[in-house]
Amino acid sequence: MLAIYKVSLILMVGLTLAYAFQGYYPEFMLFFSNVFSPLIAGVAVIVSGFCLDKYWHKARERFSIIWLFFTMGLFLWFLGESVWMGYSLILGVEIPYLSVADVFWLLGYFPFFLALYLYVRIFGAALPLKTIVIAMCATILLSVFVTIALIMPLIGVEKDLSILIVDVAYPLLDLALFSVSLLGLLIFMKGKLGKSWLLINAGILCNTSADILFGYTVAHGTYYNGHPLEVLFHFSYIFFLLAFYVHTKEL
Repeated sequence: MLAIYKVSLILMVGLTLAYAFQGYYPEFMLFFSNVFSPLIAGVAVIVSGFCLDKYWHKARERFSIIWLFFTMGLFLWFLGESVWMGYSLILGVEIPYLSVADVFWLLGYFPFFLALYLYVRIFGAALPLKTIVIAMCATILLSVFVTIALIMPLIGVEKDLSILIVDVAYPLLDLALFSVSLLGLLIFMKGKLGKSWLLINAGILCNTSADILFGYTVAHGTYYNGHPLEVLFHFSYIFFLLAFYVHTKEL
């Protein structure tokens, strides 16, 4: 496991440096930013697929369904990344937003949420009231932050209603994932699965931050393919694939 963590850390540092110094190789960065997203998302799908293969027993068995939903969610996000790449590199659409890619991304939240919910529900009876209150407070605080950081500024800037709705939908769906994943972290924090749930929460928080920044930069016309905020999207997939890999080793 130590080797996996080291490789992941090197990859994350390398990505950060690549985006930080992209001014020296803008054409390469345009290509890289579009290609790496579906690549890392595809790796996350594969790792989740390994979990599905390990834990699959019966179609009606709850743990089998949970990993089927995790894999479905990541696969839909992989399709979103791939469609964005196709629009950008093949069709020459500079920023394909809104597009079919958003359909896949938004749909991916639902099986992912169901996977988290069903997993937490199995052990929900063990949740003390104090734990639930802590999770609710954290979710409320993050919701307030999202409202102040994204929703309020967008209302005054974004004129297209459909884009505004999608801009707001992404962080709200992120918050839905976070509200459940935080409960999972509080349940398993002191057990073998604590690392896995910590990584899942880290992935969701990275994705939430990236969605907030993406919505804000698109609304202000400052987003471009290769924007440094994309690092957060990449980190999110890295955290997810690490979480699922760790899960296969711990349980």
